[in-house]
Amino acid sequence: MSVYWIRFPGDSAADVINAIADALKRNEQGDAPDKECSDSVTGSEALTANDTYLQSNLQTMYTSWSIDPLRVELPSDQRLISRLRVHLQHAIRRLTRWYLFPPWIQANEFHASLVRVIEVLLARQQHLQQQINDYHYRLQATEQQLHLLRNELALTRQHLMELRKYYQVMSQ
Repeated sequence: MSVYWIRFPGDSAADVINAIADALKRNEQGDAPDKECSDSVTGSEALTANDTYLQSNLQTMYTSWSIDPLRVELPSDQRLISRLRVHLQHAIRRLTRWYLFPPWIQANEFHASLVRVIEVLLARQQHLQQQINDYHYRLQATEQQLHLLRNELALTRQHLMELRKYYQVMSQ
């Protein structure tokens, strides 16, 4: 038994049958289809290759998950009052560090665990997508083999009918 791989960019069943008949006449077996996601890319890289919104938000999540209440944010305007306000806020934060420290640690731990959970979920989704792609590939290959076997069965039945007619003619 031979397996013929035929790619046809159309929806018409008659055109597909003609393409199959042409391939059978020319004995062109073709190449097996490649797996769609054969490269194993980890995490969010392959998952978000086409989703720029998700990719940019993941990048923001990875870079800014940590909260630092003592970080000085310089004002956009350089007026003396704005700069003085920022330095005053920084001094107040340093003086009240004992009060800010426990919720700050708790928020950082929560954000870190959230980032880890999202990374695990993205990895699992990538793994499940890879399995779906593998099953889809197997299903396509099985459907093609089933189609070929049905064609071969039809040809065998036709040949059997011809042999029966031949034996009927010969027996008369």
